[in-house]
Amino acid sequence: MSITLVLIILNVLISWQSFSHFGLFNRLAHRPYEVAHARQYDRWITSGFVHANWLHLGINMFVLWQFGDIVEQQFIAISGPITGRIRYLTIYLIILVASSIPSYLKHRHDPGYASVGASGAVSGILFAYVLFFPWVPLYLYGLIPIYSILAAVAYLIYSSWASRQNRGVINHDAHFYGAVSGMLLTSLFYPHVFVSFLRQMLPF
Repeated sequence: MSITLVLIILNVLISWQSFSHFGLFNRLAHRPYEVAHARQYDRWITSGFVHANWLHLGINMFVLWQFGDIVEQQFIAISGPITGRIRYLTIYLIILVASSIPSYLKHRHDPGYASVGASGAVSGILFAYVLFFPWVPLYLYGLIPIYSILAAVAYLIYSSWASRQNRGVINHDAHFYGAVSGMLLTSLFYPHVFVSFLRQMLPF
């Protein structure tokens, strides 16, 4: 069984349980105030396995299913079945934590703030895919083709802008920093992939 499938199953099971148990949802959510003042450090990880609703869960898991398995197979092809899977899971969890750092710094003294979801980690995996396949087209709304590198740049610009608007409950900081973390960590583990990416970007 792939690590991607295990992550999807865990997300579905834990989120499903939390939908009808607010106490569980509240305990697993990322609450910077509780992390800072009650030392509940497990929230860095647990918050990535609970979601606001079925739509939130479904979108994240669809994207993870669509791109995560491909990235995992790339890691396995380079490092072998054991090391590749370990590195893939390690990167996923590190991205999950790294993507929440900005919101932690902003809200660590705000007892009312909370965020949930795997969006940061999923963004990181998506951008790891872009590092491997920058010129493979993605299909916006399933119909409009756009090169993955162009979609990535547009996504970063939008996430940066949306974060400054400070509207709604979506943690756009997590999207932005998760995406950047995904590319950086993949490049750290596999420098030759980053070199290949640069060669595909440069016209000479």
